[in-house]
Amino acid sequence: MRIGCVQSNPIFKDTESNLKRFEQFVSQADADLLILPELVLTGYFFTSQDEAKPYAESLEGNLIKKIKAIAKEKKIAIVTGFLEEENGVLYNTSIAIDRNGELAGHYRKVHLFYYEKMVFAPGNLGFRVFDIEVRNGEKLKLGMMICFDWRFPEAARSLAIKGAEVIAVPSNIVTTTGMLYETLKVRAFENKVIVAFADRVGSEKAEIDEKIEELTFRGGSCIINYNGDVLAQDSSQNESITYAEVLRDNTRLKSINKFNDIIKDRQNKSYFT
Repeated sequence: MRIGCVQSNPIFKDTESNLKRFEQFVSQADADLLILPELVLTGYFFTSQDEAKPYAESLEGNLIKKIKAIAKEKKIAIVTGFLEEENGVLYNTSIAIDRNGELAGHYRKVHLFYYEKMVFAPGNLGFRVFDIEVRNGEKLKLGMMICFDWRFPEAARSLAIKGAEVIAVPSNIVTTTGMLYETLKVRAFENKVIVAFADRVGSEKAEIDEKIEELTFRGGSCIINYNGDVLAQDSSQNESITYAEVLRDNTRLKSINKFNDIIKDRQNKSYFT
């Protein structure tokens, strides 16, 4: 199976232009599963609910219908971030669309970062694993996290326990810590899952307390194997698609020798006491 991770530079609050660029990425992609960044259709640096709400849509909105149509036309499975509204509440959301244009999965970001806390409600769906049919006809067990979720080992572990073979991570990373990629490799290694990290590039500004603050996004989209090896990574600040061929068989085998299994050996009664 071939995974592609898009590294893009969306235009803040320009949904129409971002959707056109979205479609261009999907059209040129040679992947069975294509993953795009967090909030890729709207841009990121909203600082209030009132500012963000005009750009939000429900799962039944026209924007999602267009994404489904693109996936169906290109016969490609897609994971993408978007700005969701349900009953007046905003969520930082990721959706998974299968090769037939059907919604396979829906995740709302649990761990909110920085001004996201002023805009979004924490995700209320938990960490769930979905079956999704990808371009080559394979049926994949997919989990999703979004950006800052990477800092919390419980997120990836929850998905691994539930059987995820691939964890897609749409992101808008601004941290400069060198531990980001080391941690992503650990998340893959400690759970024996494939991690596909799609990050954006560029920058955005917001006026906060009469001062201009700028966020610069890191890029570095990468695909990490179940053993922690980096299969592919874009170290540039350019728009791109990073690809890797992955084998899922080893993600299903959680044993490391005839006595030990990283899931079965967990001792729940000893934790958090």
